[in-house]
Amino acid sequence: MATTASTPYVTYQYSASTQRDETPRPANATWRLIQITDSHLFATADERLLDLNTRLSFAAVLALALGHAEPAAALVMTGDLVHDESAAGYAYLAQSLGTVGCPSFCIPGNHDRRGLMETWLGEAAIESVAERRLGNWNLIFLDSTQPGEDGGRLTPRQVAQVDTLLRRNPGPTLVFLHQHPIPVGSDWIDTIDVANGAELLAVCDRHPQVKAIVCGHIHQEFASVRGHYQILGTPSTCFQFMPGSPVFALDARTPGYRELRLHANGRLDTWVVRLAEYPEPLVYSSVGY
Repeated sequence: MATTASTPYVTYQYSASTQRDETPRPANATWRLIQITDSHLFATADERLLDLNTRLSFAAVLALALGHAEPAAALVMTGDLVHDESAAGYAYLAQSLGTVGCPSFCIPGNHDRRGLMETWLGEAAIESVAERRLGNWNLIFLDSTQPGEDGGRLTPRQVAQVDTLLRRNPGPTLVFLHQHPIPVGSDWIDTIDVANGAELLAVCDRHPQVKAIVCGHIHQEFASVRGHYQILGTPSTCFQFMPGSPVFALDARTPGYRELRLHANGRLDTWVVRLAEYPEPLVYSSVGY
């Protein structure tokens, strides 16, 4: 697929005076965006979660994503980056992101510590509300976490800022956050979604340039269509939750990531790519973590 010869990525801060790059783009240009989520890394290489080595599975998924014939234009990580909130865990992640060869954008999940993210990940650690540009697409990032809580909530200021960003720029847009803004059909995890997700949806409903809201947190593939945009969830790089289960349960499906192909004409193509098998056997008897 065609790509632009120049660097496709420009950073924008939330500011009323933001100036935009209006350089014409080829009509057939596309950008390959990778979403990876819920890596649950630890300080050391041998630590495990639900008896799974999360570094091993993360490394396998990242290698799968980077082994594609077409290089990625950007990598997005949508939270629960480091499970034990350790400096060493973020240092390992920073080292891993240094190998991807493209800009990385990381938002926190309920298991993350923002201060450590900012210290170790630098510019890859995204602000509470942020906008980045990939080609002629806008990427909006939201921190939906609440200190000490597994579920999420957006502040009134965050919701208003999203509305302002969308009113300011009509270009095709993706919105990323950690927790899911709508129920996914699993009773136990739907109690720890974005409590006021309907407020974000109401904003996106008003702006036809929104193509998708993309989340992590649910450890499973999910897709729903709401009007002119999709709501997408993505498998974890470690264990998967059983879709539709009323209680915590693990699924046999393998770890993976989401491919998003952003076309200059505003079309979005997306699908999930999974490992052929787990790097090591999964224990299914777990009742939670």
